[in-house]
Amino acid sequence: MNNFLEDLKDKKFTQGEPLEAEALIIAQKVLHNMGMDFIPPSYTDFLKQYNGIKFDGSYLFGATVDNDLDIIDKNEQMKKPKNTILLGYNDFDLLCYDYFLKQYQIVERDTFKVLETYTENERDYALSNIMAF
Repeated sequence: MNNFLEDLKDKKFTQGEPLEAEALIIAQKVLHNMGMDFIPPSYTDFLKQYNGIKFDGSYLFGATVDNDLDIIDKNEQMKKPKNTILLGYNDFDLLCYDYFLKQYQIVERDTFKVLETYTENERDYALSNIMAF
């Protein structure tokens, strides 16, 4: 199985500040109040180790004050498919989580065409795909 966290160890990337439980709770509440479901548990597990990362034009969001990485700001500012939470992006695609289908999706940025889908257990494949590892 692909292990995204292991792959990260060999990369030079920028990450958000360490995750604080209170910041995650606030992010969850704000996103929910914006009409979205909660951040999926498998992604919150990732945030506990890496609270958002930037690498070579690709981003994974966290519960952070860094505007490039803040999951709340990006879900407010960027267009995304309905019924999803935006978790990251690169130059071409978005990484979304469809909370009705309970799956990660790689979505084309302009058309919102779903290019790839991953179950919650396949989180590492989805993260690797959007980061182009």
